[in-house]
Amino acid sequence: MNLDFQREYWESRLQYPDWYIRLENELRQLFFPVVHNNPGLKAFRNRVYDLVEELLEGNKIPLAESGPALDRDRQPIDTVVIHHTEEDPRMSLGKLSAIGLVRQYGFQYLENNVLGDPVRGQPVWSGHFREGKMVFFAYHWLIRPDGRAERLLGDSSIGWHAGNWEMNTRSVGVALSGNYEESVPPFAQIEAAAKVIRENCPHVAREGIVGHREVKKVAGCTCPGVYFLATWKETLLQGVHLA
Repeated sequence: MNLDFQREYWESRLQYPDWYIRLENELRQLFFPVVHNNPGLKAFRNRVYDLVEELLEGNKIPLAESGPALDRDRQPIDTVVIHHTEEDPRMSLGKLSAIGLVRQYGFQYLENNVLGDPVRGQPVWSGHFREGKMVFFAYHWLIRPDGRAERLLGDSSIGWHAGNWEMNTRSVGVALSGNYEESVPPFAQIEAAAKVIRENCPHVAREGIVGHREVKKVAGCTCPGVYFLATWKETLLQGVHLA
């Protein structure tokens, strides 16, 4: 498919409540597949994400005014799932929300199944809000490379992060901002993630702290990076369970 970004084309379709249907071919071919080493495709995706962020900020993408209680299945938290965003570590929260709208919510609405409800054709509803605006974060926490921790969703909210609804209902998603597919995160970032888990999920057992790749066991899912299991997972666990 052509990777020549045409702003007018995308903007003209994103103005409709069922934008994901009007862009279904593009979403299924260019946005839903997991890719790692395709800089051209990633650059194209980011042009679209930047536009979606801009339109969301300007209230130019029609969203639902109400919807189902999507957090009604929330269970006691017994798992923390570690991710990396595989994006620029300086990415704005608005862009992270835009990515969630396109990749998570766009997918589920095209599949016509949100907790069993037929939703295809309807405007998107997340039920999650930040500073008066609907947001589409998949994670509960975002950890920056310098150790700053940003709360995205409350623990009573279900984040669509694990690729498994049952796991989503009883887990917290912690994402390290940056691409650690083939590298190890800075120690300050690992340390900050450990502190967030230690202070907010002290009841979660050591074996309940897992990488996304340990939950979503499908080809291509290496999140939070190929070195997680062999190296920095143990560093994280030691930081969580300080003697």
